[in-house]
Amino acid sequence: MTKLKEGTTYIEKAIEDFRDIMSKRKSGSLDQIMREQKGESFVLHVLSGKAEMLPSELSSALGTSAARISAVLGTLEKKGLVVRQIDLNNRRNILVSITDNGRKRVKIEKRKWGKTLEQVFLEMGEEDTQAYLRLSNQFFELMQKHLKDFDDK
Repeated sequence: MTKLKEGTTYIEKAIEDFRDIMSKRKSGSLDQIMREQKGESFVLHVLSGKAEMLPSELSSALGTSAARISAVLGTLEKKGLVVRQIDLNNRRNILVSITDNGRKRVKIEKRKWGKTLEQVFLEMGEEDTQAYLRLSNQFFELMQKHLKDFDDK
């Protein structure tokens, strides 16, 4: 963590420390999370709970653009993890569904992340884990609130 310079507020120091933490972690586990979560995993997880969906429904569920969903679906389709078919009830629509291989990947990812989180929380201990979860929740709620406030202006 950086030293508090004279005249620097705790908020300025916290922002600088946060940036340092994020930049140091970029090459490690955070970078891995970012690579793995560029959309494929999120799309597969959403699809795993449905029989089929429209790409527009995926876009809404994930809060991302139709173009991004289309690109991710193309990649997943090439990997054999999803299929796209014309809706027989409305030929203007394309329905997306997850394949058995896609379901296997979701299951593997859930297991991997579950085991990883289990190890991290064990090493942190119960008290630090509870504090982390409480503070993370508060942090993201405030981020969402203030980002929305900023967008409204």
